[in-house]
Amino acid sequence: MPSSIFFVSVLLVSILTGVLSKPYFTDRVFYLYEDTYKFANEQDRLVTYHSSTSDPVQVRTDDELHRTVIIGGQSYGIADKSVTYSTKYRVTYPNGHVYSVEDNNGMLLGYDDKGNIIMDIQAYSNGERIKQEGEEDFPPSALVSSAYPSYHVKRGMPGFLFLALGLLIFGWCSFQYQAFQDLMFRLSPQRLNYENPVPSDFYYFTSKVGGIVVMIGSIFVAFKAY
Repeated sequence: MPSSIFFVSVLLVSILTGVLSKPYFTDRVFYLYEDTYKFANEQDRLVTYHSSTSDPVQVRTDDELHRTVIIGGQSYGIADKSVTYSTKYRVTYPNGHVYSVEDNNGMLLGYDDKGNIIMDIQAYSNGERIKQEGEEDFPPSALVSSAYPSYHVKRGMPGFLFLALGLLIFGWCSFQYQAFQDLMFRLSPQRLNYENPVPSDFYYFTSKVGGIVVMIGSIFVAFKAY
């Protein structure tokens, strides 16, 4: 009976976790500092992205080579200046400052008008971002990333959930079933050191304790998926 309850519970929790987690793992997102944005809606070439922690971001496609990112009522112009074998963008800020952004094998690097690379360094105090002298509200590379869905990414590593499920079942079997404990004993290379070895009471005790540890550990592994 305990085994039936365990496996039914695991099945139900696995299905519920999969259903609730699917949007997290499948929705493509982009980041502006600590805020995460995902697609909300699109209307008349204007795409809106929502974040649970900040105001919406809108991206307007002006033409094939120009887009406008709108954040907090401020407009940032993005121009595609790509040439053969080189993907580049020009980013124009509301204050008139102009930066360039280059795609280096999928990594976006921003440069100022003197060709100096812009380091994306974030400083916070009591949860509030502290702007450095001369720092823009948003890095040019982040604005380009928000403007083009091809730079949006999927979150998390769902493989950890499958690993956690396997560890949970392994831990339960180690804790609950003597036949499984015996099997693990027979597979252990240590038994080759003895003639006609048999599991001791201490071995069964440590198997149960180890099973509990593995089941607890599977919870931490599952959280690494997010």
